[in-house]
Amino acid sequence: MREEINKNRYHDPRINYRGKSASRTDNLTDAVFGIAITLLIFNLVNPNSFDDLLTFTLTLPAFLISIAFLVLFWSEHLRFSQIYTLNSTSLIVLNTLFIALIIFYVYPLRFLTLLLTGVLFNTDIGLSIQNHQIPQLMIYYGFVAFALYFVLFLFYFMAYKMKEDLELNKFEVFFTASQKSKLTIMFAVPFLSILVTYIISRFSINWASILGGITYWIYIPAIIIWNKNHKRRSAVFK
Repeated sequence: MREEINKNRYHDPRINYRGKSASRTDNLTDAVFGIAITLLIFNLVNPNSFDDLLTFTLTLPAFLISIAFLVLFWSEHLRFSQIYTLNSTSLIVLNTLFIALIIFYVYPLRFLTLLLTGVLFNTDIGLSIQNHQIPQLMIYYGFVAFALYFVLFLFYFMAYKMKEDLELNKFEVFFTASQKSKLTIMFAVPFLSILVTYIISRFSINWASILGGITYWIYIPAIIIWNKNHKRRSAVFK
């Protein structure tokens, strides 16, 4: 599947794509993402009654959101492996940590999206959590999201350090540095959410939960600004 996507995906002519053929490490990573989605499916309610069917339907938004987040991480990994490949020992070690975190990410992601679905639709879908535990859930999820994006940042950090060995051209050096900047935003936001949630939870549980979640909306203006700067600076390279 990865190779089919590689064929149909847009390729920047300024970039030398070194990983056009999937390596065994790529195949292992894809398999782990498949396992992660399978775990989400097995965690769904088995509809043996009409009430179960209604509950199953109500969990569908959470399921789709969870898959969307997993696809985002998979897409980031795909882009990196297309350009740089994963042949060095240090990158393989990082990849091992990355796929371990993906499996660990499934259940907090699933739990949080189910909770949000229940709040938005005002439905009881059988989650057992107390109000005072919601900030702890936010912190739990934030740490895993932070760790995943930080590992992706380390991928590009290592590629930048290995730019001579990888024979990166001038645009590729710029692109690598730019991706580091983007992923700094991606891991900084959940880290900020953790800090906001932890500090405010000492004074108000409700406000800690609300503001900890609102913090993630920083992504929108931050990524828009990054994207504009990236396009403006990349236009210099022909």
